[in-house]
Amino acid sequence: MIRRISLAALVVFAALSFAPPARAATASYASFTAGATEQHGLFGIIRKDGHVYIDLATSQLDTDYLETIVPGNGIGGDFIVWGNTDHLPAMLVRFERADDGIAIVWPNSSFIAPGSASGSLAVKYNFPNSVVGVGKIAAEGDGHIVFDASPLFRDVLDMDHIINGSLGTKPATAYHLDPSRTYFGKTKAFPQNVVIDVNQLWATQAPHVAPDTAPDARSLQMRVVYNFVQLPHDTYRPRFADDRVGLYDDIYMSFASKQDTARNRYLRYLVRWNFAPADPGKPSRATHPMVFYMSNTVPPAFRKPIADAVLRWNQALAKVGILDAIQVKPQPNDPNWDPDDVRYNVLRWVTEAQPSFGADSQTLFDPRTGEEFRTGILISADSAAFTANAWRNVVDPVRYGRNTDPVPEKFIYDAFQAEIMHETGHNLGMQHNFIGHDAYTAKDLQNPAFTAKNGIATTVMEYAPLNIWPKGYGQGDYYQTVLGPYDYYAMRYAYGFIPGAATPEAELPTLRRWASAWSNPLYRYASDEDVAWASGHAADPRVEQGELTNDQLGWTVVQLNLYRNLMDRDTRMLPFPGAAYQEATDAFRGSFYRYLTDVTKVAHWIGGQYLSRAHRGDAGAQPPIVPVPLAMQQRAFSILNDYLFSDRHLSFSPTVLNRLGYSEWAGYGYVGWEGYGNLPVWAYDPPHRHDFPVVDDIGNAQRTTLAFLFSPSVLARLEQNPLESTGATLTIDRLFGMTSGAIFSELHGNAHDISLLRRNLQSIYEAQLIALATKPAKGAPQDAQSLARAQLASLASAAQARLHRGGLDDVSRAHVEELQARAAAALKM
Repeated sequence: MIRRISLAALVVFAALSFAPPARAATASYASFTAGATEQHGLFGIIRKDGHVYIDLATSQLDTDYLETIVPGNGIGGDFIVWGNTDHLPAMLVRFERADDGIAIVWPNSSFIAPGSASGSLAVKYNFPNSVVGVGKIAAEGDGHIVFDASPLFRDVLDMDHIINGSLGTKPATAYHLDPSRTYFGKTKAFPQNVVIDVNQLWATQAPHVAPDTAPDARSLQMRVVYNFVQLPHDTYRPRFADDRVGLYDDIYMSFASKQDTARNRYLRYLVRWNFAPADPGKPSRATHPMVFYMSNTVPPAFRKPIADAVLRWNQALAKVGILDAIQVKPQPNDPNWDPDDVRYNVLRWVTEAQPSFGADSQTLFDPRTGEEFRTGILISADSAAFTANAWRNVVDPVRYGRNTDPVPEKFIYDAFQAEIMHETGHNLGMQHNFIGHDAYTAKDLQNPAFTAKNGIATTVMEYAPLNIWPKGYGQGDYYQTVLGPYDYYAMRYAYGFIPGAATPEAELPTLRRWASAWSNPLYRYASDEDVAWASGHAADPRVEQGELTNDQLGWTVVQLNLYRNLMDRDTRMLPFPGAAYQEATDAFRGSFYRYLTDVTKVAHWIGGQYLSRAHRGDAGAQPPIVPVPLAMQQRAFSILNDYLFSDRHLSFSPTVLNRLGYSEWAGYGYVGWEGYGNLPVWAYDPPHRHDFPVVDDIGNAQRTTLAFLFSPSVLARLEQNPLESTGATLTIDRLFGMTSGAIFSELHGNAHDISLLRRNLQSIYEAQLIALATKPAKGAPQDAQSLARAQLASLASAAQARLHRGGLDDVSRAHVEELQARAAAALKM
């Protein structure tokens, strides 16, 4: 009996210990809202006792909406700017009851099973949702349920990684969210959306860190804007994407029954705007135009070129029968107008202490269909200054032999045209296209009549450089001032009407026919993944950022000579009397780094492959992979040898280098950190050294180029390219032989000295060979290790022979002795 009573007591005790806590009593809706501040829109917003609450109709529970979250302010640099949608796509959001709270849930929209009840059930059970947070219910009744919005205080936007990732902070100096200094900002309720601002405080204990644009860099207040939006309820029909046309796609994995035996389950819809023309199939006005509002933050002087560039896309949309599709309006003179209202597409002006971009598109779309519901463009306040410097430091001296002419208004206008047409293209769903330059010849780009009609590339979606030619050549437009043929082609695919097609599937035959023109240079497309040279994914040297013409190597040589001449000229002509020498340094720096950027890209031709997106049966289709012919690779290597490995073009006279000083400015500072006071970087950021680091920068460019040439991906292509080529192409052993012959040429002659730049280059290359021979990187072919050892043996022998002949000056002799010693030591490993 005693034992039974004890067990019973334990059972009761356990039940009391583990029972869920009793639900706290909630207020009635009427009593809770009495005396509170209420805002009514898509949802209700209630402010009471310093807190913000969301007021839902009970019918709004378990219903999908859209949620966007963006920064409401920037930090003065590092591409953290107000209104930037790049950090998080629009998310589906749903409010679900969880006992005495409301869970803010992000439903999973990536895995679907359209038309399949069993598939939808399987998807529900096999893929997770995400939960933003759970807000405690504060009141309910009368068909309403009110809950605390404080889950939005959390770092839902992942500002932790946005700030610390952009700044590259270390754990000891990283910023952390401080809940004690985080509070609600403004709240706004509109018929189709609700806005809630949260003023988050990000803090660090580091005494002096970047960003230093805040009054106290240890304390950054970041406004985070939450926008809850009604789902689109229109007649939008998704359209399938195609890998041959550069339009953004929204990717799903489909578990519909018809996908069970398909080759794959991927479903790709275009990301695009629903213009809804009044009479599809005939030229008619858009009933749902893309309307941009010009923020009052944009300087009046630049509003017209920006607006004209946005509206230029109406020409392409009119070609497919959609009239007045894009509009630009001034910001209304209405205190209730708000750029955070999701109904408005805003052209915003961004000021930064340290410029981090030129312009950037902002696009939000429904994750269920790819339908865009909001667009916009961020425009840097430094865009015009960049353009003005291009005129003063490049165009004016090259074309007119001066540095003093005022910057023409048309030059600024054309630069804005190119930049804003590009970003508007993104708003229309266009991806980058970095092969658009390959359709036009040098003669085309030197002809102003041609460029005025066709542009300097087939598309505004290039990163086209300044189209500048030396005096004596013809000169077309400096910037891309018109839409190119590819832009019209892509707009037809995205927005063209297809008669008789009532479903996305019914459109496919026509879409595939439209997309089949990839092999025509006017309509080729290659995007960001095709310029991923650092990762080794990129392989086609025709696909490049910042190049022009269908003879990129020829164009590069012209540019290298142009910018090399500018370096000497700028230091002769600048600074003007009475100006600081920083003026000459800035001009030299621009030309010098442009030269190094252009010459290092030449290496991409070595081991390159021409890639084709064409499908079998497309007109003019080539195989997907065609190794770059031997003659082209030899031509590229010759340019590298002449303009980067040789010191012929990279030697500067003392009268150039000794003028490259900087202006020393150090204002009033406070003690407390290493350096001069604690002046912010934007006020005082001296270089490490007083002279210009020409030797170091050249060495870095040479090191980067050699690391690319002997990277596992390039070596693997060189090893396999002969097996894939029907003609002659470069082999791996030939690359080693050409490079060693070019870089160690002094060892085979009787010159008395080896220049500083060449000594550095030889040491860099020898280190590359030693690494390949003794500890090759993962993925490097076995033959590369063998060839590296063979080259080291040849180097040791050549160095010994050169020392035996004698006649070297002291530093050259010491250098050759060191080359021999390092090679011999590596061969013993």
